[in-house]
Amino acid sequence: MTSIEEELVFARQAKAAIEGKLTEQAIEVLREATRTAMEQVVFSGEGPLRDARNNIGFLLPPVTGAPEGQQKQDDIDDAKSAIEFWIEELEASTAE
Repeated sequence: MTSIEEELVFARQAKAAIEGKLTEQAIEVLREATRTAMEQVVFSGEGPLRDARNNIGFLLPPVTGAPEGQQKQDDIDDAKSAIEFWIEELEASTAE
C-alpha cells in the first residue's frame, strides 16, 4: 500500500507530465499515476479523495491510450483538472 505522501509524489509527477510534451516517458508517468490512484481506491472510504482517485482512473486513460501526438485537447484538459483535484485532496488529507 502506498502512503499518502508517496501518492502525492506520483500526483505531482503526473501534473508535470501532463503540462509538458506528451512523450512516451510522460505517458508512462501518467500510467503509473493511474495505477497508483486505482490501487488506493480499494483502501479508500467514501469522500472527495476517493472521488479524485476514481476521476484519475476514468480521465487519464483516454490520454495514455491514444497514440503519441494524437491525444485530444479536451481529454488533456480533463486529465489536468482531475490531477489538480487529486493533488488538492491528497494535500488536504496530509493536513488532517
